Amino acid sequence: MDPAEGNRLRFCRFIRSFQCEKVPCDLFVRACEPKLTWSSSGEVVERLPLEAGVPEWVTDLYNTNKHLLHDAGHGAHIGGLEIIIENGVTYFEVATAIKPETELCQLSSIADERSMAQERIGVFLQAFPSINIEIIGEEIVERLIDIAKRSILPLLLCVTEADIIDWLFPKNRWDLESYIFSFFEFLYQVIAFLGVEHPLLPLSLPERILNTAPHDLGNDSIVTLRKVADIVKHFKDNGPDLLDDKPLPPGTETDQRSHAMLGYFLSLQNNYFSKALKTWQPLLSNSPSQMEYLAAISFCDQSRLALSDRPAILTLDTRVLEGLLRSRRKQYDQAAKALEATRVELVAQYGPCSMQLGIVTSELANCYNVLRREALAEFTLTQSLELRRDSNLSNRRDEIYLRLALADSFIGQAKYKNALPILENIIDKPNISATFRMMSALRLTRSRRRMHGDAREAFKQKSPLWTGLSLLDIVPDVLVMEYVEELGCCISQLPKRELEDSNNVRDLVKAVNSALRTSSSVTSNPCWEWYTNCQQEYSGQIRNATMADKRKRWDEVLQNEDPIRIRTPISPWSPASSCPSPRAVDDTFVDKGPWSERSVLSFDGGGVRAISSLLILKRIMQKIEMLELTHPDGPCYSSSDSMWSPRDRSDPLIIPEESDRIERYFPCHYFDYVAGTSTGGLMLGRLRMSVDQAIDNFINFGNTVFGRPRLFHTTSAYFPSRTKYPAANVRRAFQNITKAAACIWDNSAWDLIGDNSIFQENNGGIRTIVLSFHLKGSPKKIWRSWDHKEETRIWEVASATSATPGYFDAIEIDGATYLDGSLVANNPSYRALEEVLTIHRKVPVLFINIGTGTQDGNDVTFRSDTKWRDLRWRDRLQRPNRLFEHTVTEFYADSETKQFLQLARDEGLEEVYRLSAREDLQAIPFDDWQPAVTGKKTVQEITNITNEYLDKDEVRKMIDRIAKEAVRIRRARARTEQWKRFI
Repeated sequence: MDPAEGNRLRFCRFIRSFQCEKVPCDLFVRACEPKLTWSSSGEVVERLPLEAGVPEWVTDLYNTNKHLLHDAGHGAHIGGLEIIIENGVTYFEVATAIKPETELCQLSSIADERSMAQERIGVFLQAFPSINIEIIGEEIVERLIDIAKRSILPLLLCVTEADIIDWLFPKNRWDLESYIFSFFEFLYQVIAFLGVEHPLLPLSLPERILNTAPHDLGNDSIVTLRKVADIVKHFKDNGPDLLDDKPLPPGTETDQRSHAMLGYFLSLQNNYFSKALKTWQPLLSNSPSQMEYLAAISFCDQSRLALSDRPAILTLDTRVLEGLLRSRRKQYDQAAKALEATRVELVAQYGPCSMQLGIVTSELANCYNVLRREALAEFTLTQSLELRRDSNLSNRRDEIYLRLALADSFIGQAKYKNALPILENIIDKPNISATFRMMSALRLTRSRRRMHGDAREAFKQKSPLWTGLSLLDIVPDVLVMEYVEELGCCISQLPKRELEDSNNVRDLVKAVNSALRTSSSVTSNPCWEWYTNCQQEYSGQIRNATMADKRKRWDEVLQNEDPIRIRTPISPWSPASSCPSPRAVDDTFVDKGPWSERSVLSFDGGGVRAISSLLILKRIMQKIEMLELTHPDGPCYSSSDSMWSPRDRSDPLIIPEESDRIERYFPCHYFDYVAGTSTGGLMLGRLRMSVDQAIDNFINFGNTVFGRPRLFHTTSAYFPSRTKYPAANVRRAFQNITKAAACIWDNSAWDLIGDNSIFQENNGGIRTIVLSFHLKGSPKKIWRSWDHKEETRIWEVASATSATPGYFDAIEIDGATYLDGSLVANNPSYRALEEVLTIHRKVPVLFINIGTGTQDGNDVTFRSDTKWRDLRWRDRLQRPNRLFEHTVTEFYADSETKQFLQLARDEGLEEVYRLSAREDLQAIPFDDWQPAVTGKKTVQEITNITNEYLDKDEVRKMIDRIAKEAVRIRRARARTEQWKRFI
């Protein structure tokens, strides 16, 4: 093969190994250029790519294509990858890249997996910025953080001490010290960005790295770094007992870089380490290093900062960062002076359209606005934007900063009409980040409110408040609180006791309350209490006005109605009353009689462990069958049995054994709603299968899919974009399930049969809720079987709710891409209860949640557990998706269950049950299927564990109560006209 072609294929594989749909070109460019970093003395130095472990073939490829990368246009190609431009940032388009057909056959000739892992980390650390050394450092961190979450952090989580020695450390031990500091800088910034509770953080790795490093390496700095490693390792513990007032023992020798690093890590948990942080100051207060000086500005109070002199020499970027950090600490006057002094040099060094100048100008204008010098801010911003008029930067982040600052300067001068078009333009661009759109929506709402227009306009559909509602779950908490505060202000200005447009207000308030009720960081804030009082006061006024209006209308009816008719009403539930046609009225909204007693069934996600959920449900159905056959009012031989369906009395009454199949009693006749994050809810709800039919179809799915993995897939570092199971097999398995369901019921009940069966249906039967993760916009996608605005095929919904990353391909439906619903909520019960409360405005009488052996949150075992670390490197790399399963899904499952149970208690739901086999079931992998042809060993193992759980006395008692309540409700409904439509 031609060497150039070989490098092209190698580069394609390398970029795809980061496991992102698009990879910022900055990763490649920055990795191949000298990096500004900190020396041991805390001064700015450059580190060359080869010193950082960037492979030579990568730098050679960069040098060959440098002219294209620095002046790339949309659609250009480098190394076989197309370049796209989004919001002024260039990316390699990985998702649409064509995989070379020769890739598989070259597997034996490419470098081993360890080498690629080492190259990947070397390139990433060289591209990742050092702490507070570049003006655009935080912008670059945000661009690269997705790569960190998808590729680097999972890789670091599963390295062992042997891996650290074999391939993680650079071969040249003279580069080792700076390499370790690069890792610590990376870890600090990732923790600051993601938060200390993020499950992918390798918090034990710093200690293991230092334990593995040579003992004679930088002794002065290693002592300090060991203290940093100890802090990081215990971030999730109770911090107050970890450190004394002084973080280092008296007399400890260290260098400026390590000392600054210690201060930065202490500041991450300021509430725990506040005493130790207050004692931190530069090693030499009269001549601090640049790194220590910027660290002191970042977290030292004013009195302690005043004890240190300003360094005699500061680079242009560090002088700018001095101003930016002072602004962040609300030292606006000092910040403005520092930023003003750099603008001329910035234009000369970076250019008038540079992001560096845009960031500085917008922050300078923000300082002016806070200092009530809005006219000067307006002048500064107008001048800067005029220089950029001809450039295509309208969606780049610094351009948005400038326009938001300009809008603020107009608002500060009460020039609201000037601010409105700027803010409307930002809101109307869906490609702009959710944070910017929310900031604009809040400013726009506030400006219109201050213009004293009609207060009801703020609540109309498509208003900024409604736009902000869709962004609440993807913006920072500080913006959520600002939204709540602004919503309260708008409510307080509504006309008193006016019913017109009150529905818009109630709908928005209800949606906001539903979205935020479980966010303790929001509901514990004082402004939430004020907002609650505002909405309650308004609701009381509307309620009084509504009652007065109803009394008025009733008086008019009494004056005109026939008195005899008034005294002889006919109950709507009387047999004499007419039954509406099946398509005219959806009876799930008729909350009267036995139909007001709603019951809900929900299933957790869990891969093959879902068989356990079905076995638990089967035990419930067995008890239901027993109660139906032995009921005092007479036996029912089928769950559809009613006054309209004849009974088969020819067969003698036989009480079945627990092992028998349950073919005549269907869960869909005992529950109003079924919710899930995978196929279980679909089979029992929308497809209306019996529990045994669902088990049979799940086993067939396992044989078709889990028993036939790809030979080469994402388990190899060289094939990151290939999921473990082929999409064709998955689609065929889901379509087979749909076809099997078509044979169960009369085909006339289906709008379409087989592959084209539509998930949304119009009958009045059981309703199905399934969840998916939406890759763009709001991550939560709820598929509702009664949502007639959509027409999605059942197999598509099944694929969308089951597409677990690494195992199954994501699916695109109507231009949107969806992944496994467990990424939204592994336990969908909370979402399901919200839906029922929203629709019926009352709690269900029965709610059953069946789990898949999920651990309690306190017992979660992360990837640093002994069994995982004892595996060989190749074996660990062969099972990377367990990382997702155990560190993300398992971590949140228990908290989701607790949130659901808390909501149930708050709403007064009494009959709520959580059934889940625990202990050994949790240890069964997501896709375990042994043997591959039948899965009998896996199924038997799950069955044994589940039966052991079901044999417990307390579980049997719960099942008895559930079955009795379900039978009571079904029999009461079977006597009504609506029953025929429901079944």
